[in-house]
Amino acid sequence: MILNLPINSLPVTGSTMGNFEAMEVECLHQFGVASRKTDCRGSFIKLTWFRDLKDRIVLTDDIHIQMYVKCHIMLLFGTILFRDKSGAAVH
Repeated sequence: MILNLPINSLPVTGSTMGNFEAMEVECLHQFGVASRKTDCRGSFIKLTWFRDLKDRIVLTDDIHIQMYVKCHIMLLFGTILFRDKSGAAVH
């Protein structure tokens, strides 16, 4: 078990986005806003991008609530669950 989650079936994995264009497209798809090159560091997105986006989201409908929750989850990943040495970006 990892993080108290059963691992009896196939693992959940995905490809690592190595180029900026792929990350930009994924951010646009997931958050409705494309990241800038200055918001990225290699295949990592700076946590400040997520904090700023989360602060700007107005919770008017389900789409915006989902974006807000995704930002919050990414911040949890980057600051608590899978923190890197810098504590400044999430993969």
